[in-house]
Amino acid sequence: MRAYLFTAAALFLSLEASASVTIRKTDRGSTGYEVDFRYFNATAKRVLIGGGIQPFTDQFHTTGTSFRFNGRYDPRDYKPGDFYVSNPSPQLPAEPAYKWPYEMSRSEGGFWTYTTPLPSGTYSFAYLVDCNYAPNCSIDTGNLVIDPDLPPFLNVPGDQVASSFQVPFDARFQASPELNTNFDYALDTIDPHLHRGVIKTANYTSPGSIHPAPGVHDFTIYLPAEYGRVSGKKYPLLYLSHGAGGNGADWENLGRMSHIMDNLIRLGHIPPTVVVMPSFYNLDSESPRFIYGNKSNSVPVPPAHFVRENFERFLFPWVDEHYDVCRHASCRAYAGLSMGAVLTYEMFVNATDKFDYYGMFSPATAAPYINASSVAANPQLAHKGIMIAYGLYDFVLPQARDLQTALDAVEIRYINRVTPFGSHYWNTWQDELWWFGVKVLWKALPFGVQTGR
Repeated sequence: MRAYLFTAAALFLSLEASASVTIRKTDRGSTGYEVDFRYFNATAKRVLIGGGIQPFTDQFHTTGTSFRFNGRYDPRDYKPGDFYVSNPSPQLPAEPAYKWPYEMSRSEGGFWTYTTPLPSGTYSFAYLVDCNYAPNCSIDTGNLVIDPDLPPFLNVPGDQVASSFQVPFDARFQASPELNTNFDYALDTIDPHLHRGVIKTANYTSPGSIHPAPGVHDFTIYLPAEYGRVSGKKYPLLYLSHGAGGNGADWENLGRMSHIMDNLIRLGHIPPTVVVMPSFYNLDSESPRFIYGNKSNSVPVPPAHFVRENFERFLFPWVDEHYDVCRHASCRAYAGLSMGAVLTYEMFVNATDKFDYYGMFSPATAAPYINASSVAANPQLAHKGIMIAYGLYDFVLPQARDLQTALDAVEIRYINRVTPFGSHYWNTWQDELWWFGVKVLWKALPFGVQTGR
């Protein structure tokens, strides 16, 4: 066994240290890697790992409509080609026939441990203390505990409720002729001094917004490594949206987008590009307040047109004023996942002059769709660079296909990515962001049959 590859959080050196996650390269077992979780809680009676980490399935035992018939394998039973299944957090003992695999064992002194092989991918997690189902656990009551030594990327406390780590790919143990599940494009770049961009949060003036303060709203921004080194240079700009129930820190905390962008730029797929990831909740005191970390039984969905109008009035001008970004549609893009893809469609239809590139990842719904009259009234719609992407097992697949049918009917060309292991979760959206960069961003328009080859 080799030494530790890297440690995602501090190892236990004393009783004061309360948690650690260590990724080890083992060169053996089912994946070639193992992950050690260690957590201290002297009073807990049971601790599960949930809040994002899921069991596995494979292409031959998977449906997009029923959790019951998915493989739901323990990661110790991993085989090459297996992948995450979109599955609810454990509902034990409501499902006595199925044992949640990520259950920690208590050792002497109140330490809880769990070791498992894991294949390539980004994993988000939280500790579920004396609570069997993540949506029923709460930060306020102490049932949902964020790893204190691996804090999430966020703007203000409560904005995120899970931490994340990345496991590399080992072709000797994980390669499959049926499926490519190599997610190393989300690892830190091999030369961080040259290629690592800056990721940070920012607050901007937004009259009427209620979070993180009255009249103030927030976004996350990625600045490529080159930013600020070339006098007077204006950089291409991508707006990247979260989905329902999320916020602007999701893409970095759960999707590791900064590493994906670093590698897209390093490999020459795109030029250095600025990425702005806004939050579309809490823009108006008249709408329900939504804070990620607060326990809530419902997630409000603000109207897409309201968010677009707010961003046009406040966010877009603020970014243009404070950052060295291109102000022409030819070097501006908008993309998003799920409800963020609905917002992207709203931008495509009603802010057509502001962006030339659009990425709709797992579009939840966008009806009513454009038609011949729409294109006649706005001919620019037919001259944009569009990507529609979704997972093969994604529950929004029918809506995404409806959107494609609408674009086909008016002969609007687009790039399509069907993620073969994909469901409605972050590995799918990471894959789609990667291919959006490789095949779509800043490529020549109009798209044709050779685009992306």
